[in-house]
Amino acid sequence: MNLVLFCMKCRIYLKRNNYRRSITWVDGICFLLFSLSFLALPSSTLAEVNNWWPAKINVINPACTSGETACWSDHRNESEKLDLVDYIPLSPDKVEQKHHICVSFPHMKDSYFAGVAYGVITEGERLGQKITLVEAGGYTNLEKQLNQVEDCIANGAEALVIAPISSDGNAKQIDVIRAAGIPVIVIITDVNTAVDAYSLQSFYNMGYISCKWVADRHPVGGDKVKAVWFPGPPGAGWAVSGNKGCRAAVEGTSVEILETRWGDTGKAVQLELVENILQTFTSGENVELDYIIGTATTIEAAVGSVRERQLEKQIKLVAYYYTPGMHIFLKRGSVAMAPSDQMITQARIAIDQAVRLLEGKKMATGGRPEFNNNSHLAEHAQPERIIVTPETVSDFDTSTTLAPKSWIPVFSVD
Repeated sequence: MNLVLFCMKCRIYLKRNNYRRSITWVDGICFLLFSLSFLALPSSTLAEVNNWWPAKINVINPACTSGETACWSDHRNESEKLDLVDYIPLSPDKVEQKHHICVSFPHMKDSYFAGVAYGVITEGERLGQKITLVEAGGYTNLEKQLNQVEDCIANGAEALVIAPISSDGNAKQIDVIRAAGIPVIVIITDVNTAVDAYSLQSFYNMGYISCKWVADRHPVGGDKVKAVWFPGPPGAGWAVSGNKGCRAAVEGTSVEILETRWGDTGKAVQLELVENILQTFTSGENVELDYIIGTATTIEAAVGSVRERQLEKQIKLVAYYYTPGMHIFLKRGSVAMAPSDQMITQARIAIDQAVRLLEGKKMATGGRPEFNNNSHLAEHAQPERIIVTPETVSDFDTSTTLAPKSWIPVFSVD
């Protein structure tokens, strides 16, 4: 008899016959049996159990894999209208062979992409794939990313998973790669050309949700609140999308965006931008600023600058994505809100999608009709956004968002 069923039947019998003291003994015995049963499993099976990651996701419908920008703002893709489904990844025994998958990032300068790397590497290991991960060193290095991808494909990569630096600048190369029969899966930020699959949470939505969170706390008709907005690197697709989302969220509200400051997400760059803003809008007790909203790196820099000026009560800090720094500062109450786009889950899905495409397997969600091309099914997976505040941070499951503290980034799996 199944161990779980046996324990349940014992508890029911004892409870019905008023043997309540004996229930504690049964619980203890069952716990011991469960523990022993797990110890008896082979180490490979235990590893598979620990790495199993079914996830609740939204499915974009129609899929925006056609490269048409109008898809992202299509009314059918509004968050509340999207299907919520279980994404069930492949199990290793369903994978037919080892493939070489090239993964390209704009950079690895911050903990956000460390989380993405963790998802890519661990999923590659779980599915027995060869992974080559390259990073271009920053959003100003488009040419370097293009060269790295070209070299990776020339060295035998069978699929490309890419977080493109530029929505337009990466498009032509992606067209060439797909024309050669190599599938392309895009993560983190979109690109303005057709791809085989998407695994990303739109940064339009991330910008929108953060700025709307601010607007919702200050109803129309009340006092105006003043904010400065830091969307990220100029020209980066995700930052451009985030900017559009934020501005859409505050239109017609009590939130006034005094200035928008663009800049690379390196810590030194963002700190300088924050310092300039604080010098402009604060002088002693005269504070003409209520919110700083922006990248996680911006907010990490702002925490110290605001504290140094003793302005924590006057200026609230809101990020539009999540990092370990945001997690720490939310626990301390230094940050008012940060949303998670579950980037580890995004990365895992992308590797799962790559293997399915290479082996001709059915998409986990079955796919949806592509925008303006109903005859073609494509998968556009979008993990749910999670709003985290100081009040909810203790209940937030970080396993889909933050790499373990002990994990050291690696760039290949053989």
